[in-house]
Amino acid sequence: MRRFLQVCSVLFSAIMTAFAVQNEFLPFGSPFLGLFALVPLYVTFTKSDSFKEAGILNALYMVLTHVMTSFWLGYFKGFAVFTLGATAAFYAVTGYFLGTLFFAPFYITRKTATEENAGLKPLNPVIRIFLFAALWTIYEWKKSTGFLAYPWGTLVMSAWKWKLFTQIVDITGTRGISFLFSLFNAVVGEGLFLMSTTQKIGSNRNFSGYVRTAVFCFSLFIFSFVYGIYQYTKERIPVKSVRTLLVQPVFDSWLSDESGDAVEQSIELTQKALDEAEKNPDIILWSEGILTYPLPEYYSYYFYLPEEEPLIPFMQKTGIPFIIGGAVEITALYGDNTDAEEYSSTKHGVTSSLIREFNNSALYFDTEGNWRDFYGKVQLVPFAEVIPYADKRWMQILMQSLVGFSSGWTPGKYYNLFDIPVQAADNPHGESVKVGTPICFEDAFPYVCRNLFLEGSEAFFNLTNDAWSRTNSAEIQHYVIASFRAQEFRTTLVRCTNAGFTSVTDPAGRILYSQPLFESTAGIFDVPIYERTPTFYACFGDWLPVLFCFLWGFFYLNLYIREHKKNTKAQNLRFVTDLQSAFEIL
Repeated sequence: MRRFLQVCSVLFSAIMTAFAVQNEFLPFGSPFLGLFALVPLYVTFTKSDSFKEAGILNALYMVLTHVMTSFWLGYFKGFAVFTLGATAAFYAVTGYFLGTLFFAPFYITRKTATEENAGLKPLNPVIRIFLFAALWTIYEWKKSTGFLAYPWGTLVMSAWKWKLFTQIVDITGTRGISFLFSLFNAVVGEGLFLMSTTQKIGSNRNFSGYVRTAVFCFSLFIFSFVYGIYQYTKERIPVKSVRTLLVQPVFDSWLSDESGDAVEQSIELTQKALDEAEKNPDIILWSEGILTYPLPEYYSYYFYLPEEEPLIPFMQKTGIPFIIGGAVEITALYGDNTDAEEYSSTKHGVTSSLIREFNNSALYFDTEGNWRDFYGKVQLVPFAEVIPYADKRWMQILMQSLVGFSSGWTPGKYYNLFDIPVQAADNPHGESVKVGTPICFEDAFPYVCRNLFLEGSEAFFNLTNDAWSRTNSAEIQHYVIASFRAQEFRTTLVRCTNAGFTSVTDPAGRILYSQPLFESTAGIFDVPIYERTPTFYACFGDWLPVLFCFLWGFFYLNLYIREHKKNTKAQNLRFVTDLQSAFEIL
């Protein structure tokens, strides 16, 4: 019965987490549920009997949460075996390991439960609360970084509606929200645990440590709220603006018949918007994956395609620069200077030639339709856009049999910026705007946007392809994660997508402009550009989870040293006793 109740608690915690983040029922999630989503999980750890049990229960929580919040990954063409199946298996394994780490503080303090109940261990509740919150913060940080990074399904997402609490991200990054919310969950969970184990809480001295921790948690919320009021209401005057045409076609790039129509649809939407505009925009944005023929080899094709109205002549007619999602063949650009590996005739039966490498790119075209520059996507979707060991024959055979292809994109290596000329009335001197163009889910990764910002980006112009997800919740989840970049770097975030959520977000996280989901449309908006002022987070990055890693390690190192000294002292005492006994016998 006890284990059945624990499983029910874990299920309840997973359901609350799923409803706390953006979902089909609550489109923008619920911060209130985010404050309590981990409470049942925390209580489960307090009642676990072993590391194994805690590991299994935590693995169950993470798998259930992942499936319920990211079920739409199953629509990722034929990659569901990886995008949903393999990721669920990954969370099962890592969840078990993390469960043992979460259980460790409860196991350690349980050894002194008698002293704790007698009021002799007032720090035990403090240790359990802070180590839980610190480890949860580290978990969400590592979940959101690296090759297998996936920042969806986190407590951070649940906080989006509470703009007055999320403004701290320009100091701590989103990990500050992870800590704030997980700390509150731990305080509530610990309170329930103490009430179930202590007869007279008011008279128990160990409750004083808990009260101080709760007061500290409340103080952090007060500080975040006050700081949030300051940042959210702060007057920010744009130093210039860039008039931007955002084009949102609706097409699934995985379907060849639809992707072929993407250029035609985008041209029609662009022309209609230009015809209705009082004045022309400074830049036109098309979403990720519009141009399927890679440049530079197929650049000339677009002088004749689409047949009804070819792309390059259309761009020349508008006289406006374009940023369009497409492909770039790196080997064709750099030839022998590329980093692509050269195969010999004895390797895989391929004659001496360079492997063809392609970047998933944002392409910049000038006012005359000339292709001038590109940015290659750095953070690629694992096992869908990039395949580890793709040069190995066994991996090629495996991928071909599972998903029908055996190669992927090559990660970009440079954080290129585009210099957009601005001719608007409020920029009489013809100034330009430097923009970084993170591609698709790159805007969910702070390190990508931070590198673009440090290169001099004045705004982020994201190109996204999310139509394949087929669900509103997937589109909104992506936007919510990305929107924190505007607050972290106090800059403007522009998103141009092929289904949603096409929008403009200001440095305080407000939505200034948006287009309906899954609707073919286009609109022009004057994007405000603010003075670049590096935030604390821009300067120091993810300092908070790194600090927690050191504190976590320091606690266990200190515990190990103390235990070692205690054992050494006990051994020395036994040695002296044995020596005295020996002398007595003699």
